[in-house]
Amino acid sequence: MILSNKDILSAMEAQEIVISPFDSSAIGPCSVDLHLGSSFLVFRHGTLFRPNQPESILKNTEMVQTEGEPFLLSPNQFVLASTKEKISISRNLAATLEGKSSIARLGIVVHAAGLVNPGTGLKSPTTLTLEISQQANSTVELEPGMPIIQIIFHRLTSEATIGYDDRSSSKYIGLDAPKV
Repeated sequence: MILSNKDILSAMEAQEIVISPFDSSAIGPCSVDLHLGSSFLVFRHGTLFRPNQPESILKNTEMVQTEGEPFLLSPNQFVLASTKEKISISRNLAATLEGKSSIARLGIVVHAAGLVNPGTGLKSPTTLTLEISQQANSTVELEPGMPIIQIIFHRLTSEATIGYDDRSSSKYIGLDAPKV
């Protein structure tokens, strides 16, 4: 079941959902707009990445902190970024992320691994890492603070027995910046 705006506000009052900072104008009929942060993980062009060798990824990426200044996304460029907001959701909720159509119409694809697991952010509220690419032939200015993605909350039929933050295999707990 997808939560309506009314249900989202009730879940926030009950601390099942925490979004910080929170602006009530970001709530839509059944989602909340999340905004772009100022951290961007840039992949060096033309390098070889070996997914099973994390050091090959780390040595070929660079963290860029724009301190609130715009980031220029070039054609065919791919970066990781973070939401401005930190979130926490209870073990009886999950969330999905969808790019905003106003951004997609500029050729920008925003993906965020699609699923926010139950119990994410319970140990430490976390930013969400966004996978952003530009498919059009134009450079686009990404301004920190701009609405970039929508989060949609789903109530589970029963509470998960273990939350994301409780699993020993979880790699993305309490993030402040994008992480591969």
